[in-house]
Amino acid sequence: MSFSVIGTPTPRYDRQPSGRPGSARPSASRNPITGEEVPVRAPSRATEKPDKHVYKPQGIPGLDLKYLKETEDYVYKPIEIADYPLNSPGDSARTDVSWGTAASTARSYRQPSARSARSSRPVGMPGLALGDEEGPSPYTNSQKPTTPRPKQPTAWDAPPVPDPDNCPPPSERHRKMYKDYEDDMKAAYRNKGKNEYTEEEIQKVIEEVKEKHPTLDVNREDIVEKSWTKRQTHATNQYLKKMEAEELLEHNKKLKLVETVMVDQLSRAVISDPDQNVRAQMSAGRRPRGSNRSLHDSKVRTAATATENLLSKRVRFGARVLTRNGHDAIRELTGFFFSVDNTLTIYEFRQFGKSAKALPFISRGRFCHLRGPREGEPYTLIDICSGHNIHIQTSSQHSLPATLQKVPEVTFRITDVDEDEKRQILLDGIPVHEREDVYTRLHIPNKQEYTEKMVLKSINSNVQKKIRKRAIRTITGLGRFYRKADSSGTGVLYRFELEKGLFDFHIDMPPETLDALFEILDVEEKGELDYSRYMWAVIGNMIEARKSLVRKAFRKIDTGKKGYLTLSDIQKFFNSTFRPNRDPHDTGEVGPLQAFLDAVLPNKKQEEVSYVEFEEYYEGLSLSVADDEDFYSILRNTWTI
Repeated sequence: MSFSVIGTPTPRYDRQPSGRPGSARPSASRNPITGEEVPVRAPSRATEKPDKHVYKPQGIPGLDLKYLKETEDYVYKPIEIADYPLNSPGDSARTDVSWGTAASTARSYRQPSARSARSSRPVGMPGLALGDEEGPSPYTNSQKPTTPRPKQPTAWDAPPVPDPDNCPPPSERHRKMYKDYEDDMKAAYRNKGKNEYTEEEIQKVIEEVKEKHPTLDVNREDIVEKSWTKRQTHATNQYLKKMEAEELLEHNKKLKLVETVMVDQLSRAVISDPDQNVRAQMSAGRRPRGSNRSLHDSKVRTAATATENLLSKRVRFGARVLTRNGHDAIRELTGFFFSVDNTLTIYEFRQFGKSAKALPFISRGRFCHLRGPREGEPYTLIDICSGHNIHIQTSSQHSLPATLQKVPEVTFRITDVDEDEKRQILLDGIPVHEREDVYTRLHIPNKQEYTEKMVLKSINSNVQKKIRKRAIRTITGLGRFYRKADSSGTGVLYRFELEKGLFDFHIDMPPETLDALFEILDVEEKGELDYSRYMWAVIGNMIEARKSLVRKAFRKIDTGKKGYLTLSDIQKFFNSTFRPNRDPHDTGEVGPLQAFLDAVLPNKKQEEVSYVEFEEYYEGLSLSVADDEDFYSILRNTWTI
């Protein structure tokens, strides 16, 4: 059985969805949106292909596609995945999708021609200069390169004048400028040293300074000389601000300490009062719900609650520990003496980040003299003076650090005293015209103490006069000699070892003076003494104001609170640009930092500086610098404090 197709086959592109097979007449197609039938135009010539992809009603003009119009070199074929190029855009053999081809059924590509071997853009369309194409620039025919504008010559391009004498004369404007500058300089030198402040400004500044510092004696000359006005330099303003900030910090420390001490002592007084154990009879047998359940009923008023007024009569004083341990020597200690029962307590100020607290260092109690003509007598308010020592046994003190509990007694040197509070307590009820006389007579020591004090003062003045020009080398060398002789590590040496050190460093004293000195110091007649105490008695100590600044400098350098200084710490804070000309033997060949290390360290292999070595250096410097302001300036400029 055979089948045959009747009629002429219709080309693929001319085949319509509706129409009879075998018919040459094309059938009408429908608009997919409106559903209307659209007549299909038959080709006019046999060679003309019907425009199948254009759906346009009759009577509407067509679009002038110009460059996008399809040409004869387009071939339609179905879309296949294999036709997509996988090469890079820079390759010459690539296929471009035509803009006029329907994306639903077919894809068009342009056949490469000799006219466009590398690009698919139409003729006449300007191209893009991508930088990777070879050949002439696409802008060659459309743009012309512009010629740069010639640079105008300046004065720097002109050749220098070979002969300065042949220079052209200055213009009239420059002559006037030079004349004005000359007149201003002459006027400034003429007015130098004269008072450029009015009397109203000076009086106003004096009043402001007196309000901030009531105890400071300020006069007109000081204001004019120091320029305490609004015309101060920037450095002076910054220095004054820093001083005010330090004063405010110290004031806040004092307030914190006073508050802590009062709260601590009042709570101890209430708890230790036996009358507080007697409770008031209550109506019910059991305590009502929500009542006070503390150790003592605070509403019960006994004799101990009146101690608040008595404890308010206190005197604050600063103290430091006399020790060779640097960690203990730089502790910030503040003591309080209560005249109601001749008791005292000492607190330590500690800084924990931003929090500052006062911790008990010596518990409150009544302490007595351990040696001297007043041995066994309790300390009184008269004994609280700057420069005096307080000896306290460590057996009953549990708040002391382990380094101080090893010794039988600890010695505190009083650095400063609140004289206003002390005078108010001692001179209470004394007429005003008799207060100075009474205050002086209260502080006169007895005959034995006065004699010993005058002997030590005479020895100190004679020794200081001999070693003033070589004070630093003598004091640091003598301390180094004693530490080397102290093989046991206790700091106690025999008399012959102590006197041998004086002889080796050319501190000559008559034998009777040495006997009197040792008799004053060795009260118990043991034949041995602490060498630090012996050095202080022979050479003397710097005043407490200077010592306080030395301790402040050591605390700044010792950032880790180790009690000693490393070479890196010293190099970090030492100001090498400042060098006072104090030593006549200084030839200037050694730098200031190396000169300091040579005086402090016994040998070049040592890499740590203890507090004792640091203090001995400035003990010697203090002897060679008589003025306090010069000493303070040297210390501040050296360590920038």
